Amino acid sequence: MRSVTTWIKAVTASALLALLTGYPLRLLATEATPTQAEKAAIAAETSAPGSVTRAVFTTAVEDGEPTEFLSEIQNSVPVVFFFTVLEGMADQKVTHRWKYQDKVMATAEFDVKRDPDKVWSSNQMKPEWTGAWEVEVVDGSGRIIDRHSFAFEAPL
Repeated sequence: MRSVTTWIKAVTASALLALLTGYPLRLLATEATPTQAEKAAIAAETSAPGSVTRAVFTTAVEDGEPTEFLSEIQNSVPVVFFFTVLEGMADQKVTHRWKYQDKVMATAEFDVKRDPDKVWSSNQMKPEWTGAWEVEVVDGSGRIIDRHSFAFEAPL
């Protein structure tokens, strides 16, 4: 019992010293060995390479390039495109997930064939869908690797 009391006093003193000096308190602890499922989740999270190196909202794509770069789009525009350049994602699946008011309105799935690769999706818009829109770029494991937003507004 005496050693437990001594240990409690030592930890309390260490915690007080850490609090007063700003140095972190470090206690010795044993690390749990991750399960196979945890190892697989960690591997999937760290091994899914790739990134979005360019992302653009536009009203058209011509010759594989966006015609303009927009962050605000008038609600008279019938179709909005989301253009992306993907790096390090060859042989993977990527999804553009279009969201309005936190609701998924459309998805477009792509098989990335080369590195880098250009992919774009479009969404048919309704004039009453004004406000903030967001498109998430999701990799094959379901991880969001990028997201961009635009305002769909009535003219002033």
